[in-house]
Amino acid sequence: MKNFKDRDFLIENPDLIVLDVRYSMSDAEYGKKSYAASHYKGAHFLDMDQDLADVVGTHGGRHPLPDMKLFEEKLRSIGLENHSRVLIYDDGDNSSAGRLWWMLKYYGLSQVYVLQGGFKMLLPEDLTSDSSETKRGNITLTAQPDMTAPIEEITDYAENGSVSGKLLIDSRSKERYQGLVEPVDHKKGHIPHALNIFFKDHFKEDQTFDLEKAKKNFHEILHVDDVIFHCGSGVTACTNIMALDELGKKSRLYVGSFSDYISYEDNVVERDV
Repeated sequence: MKNFKDRDFLIENPDLIVLDVRYSMSDAEYGKKSYAASHYKGAHFLDMDQDLADVVGTHGGRHPLPDMKLFEEKLRSIGLENHSRVLIYDDGDNSSAGRLWWMLKYYGLSQVYVLQGGFKMLLPEDLTSDSSETKRGNITLTAQPDMTAPIEEITDYAENGSVSGKLLIDSRSKERYQGLVEPVDHKKGHIPHALNIFFKDHFKEDQTFDLEKAKKNFHEILHVDDVIFHCGSGVTACTNIMALDELGKKSRLYVGSFSDYISYEDNVVERDV
């Protein structure tokens, strides 16, 4: 597989820059504490809220993209170059590694991978609590706006429905999509005319990627020219983008996602109740 790699790939490629993005929506310090307790030898920690997102504003959602120059400086500080090969891991639930995978692709890196099954797939001899010194990198980021969809395009879709060759896919759980529950945002439901493909449905019980499941889940949209994914805040939708990319099909991200959409009071939300 081109995006998902196992422990053997990690061990056999010592030139990889390894990035730890473990994250918990309910505990802002979880990732830092987990990294301090134990991490892959030589891995660097990136914080979802501080490194992979900007300060939350009135609009833009709960995880707007960080300032590009600040993110570039962070990547330089942990040794990244434009030719770097990067492997990312989270806890294995595929809820945060995809976000960094997408961001690095968006800013121009080509060789970016996610560790199958996450941190739990590493062995005790792979781990340490020490941080290693790093030679500074000189990466230069270049954004690729054709990988994103702006709010104006989303509101037009919500008002007019699916236009020829375009689909909006909600990556949240079925219960959140239907509006039965909403643990984070102030409105329940989904963007009108959006379909639902839960990002976790492409994985086995051990949280490794299942190519056949992905083919089944995506078979009805493979013929669509323009697929746009969103979720609650532009994080887990990236896992759907990565899974679809594994099948050879590109798609776009609505970065602000549902939390941005509902920040505009006039935007209509649908509930399947």
